[in-house]
Amino acid sequence: MLHFFEPKSMIAGDILLYEGQILDEFYLLATGRWEAFLPKDSDYLYRPEEVRLSVLEQRGLLLGEYSFVDKQPASASIRALDDGEVYKISRTHFEKIVNSSNRTGMLIYKNLLNIIVARLRKQTEDIDWQHLAQEL
Repeated sequence: MLHFFEPKSMIAGDILLYEGQILDEFYLLATGRWEAFLPKDSDYLYRPEEVRLSVLEQRGLLLGEYSFVDKQPASASIRALDDGEVYKISRTHFEKIVNSSNRTGMLIYKNLLNIIVARLRKQTEDIDWQHLAQEL
């Protein structure tokens, strides 16, 4: 199965994916630190200044999975903060793996769903903390 994943090396400052881009692949973080951000004055949406959303460095973290799953524009850009490596998997290869067996497909979708739900829960928690801080 590992032969379906294509390694991609990036140097600090390289943009892995852009807000507004529709992805036919997603990435697994292997090494390095990465930044999810909303770019200033992107072609996709006017914004007066760049907004940093988070720093990502956990090995195995998914990047670009939202756009990959719903085939909608990426909600943020991803930039390498350090030299690093990711593993790219295309939709074609992903579907080959998922369709290789019912058990494999179920495990992959279950893990993908757990990752997305955990990310949404964290975003909700962050919003709650922001509101609490504003009230103090």
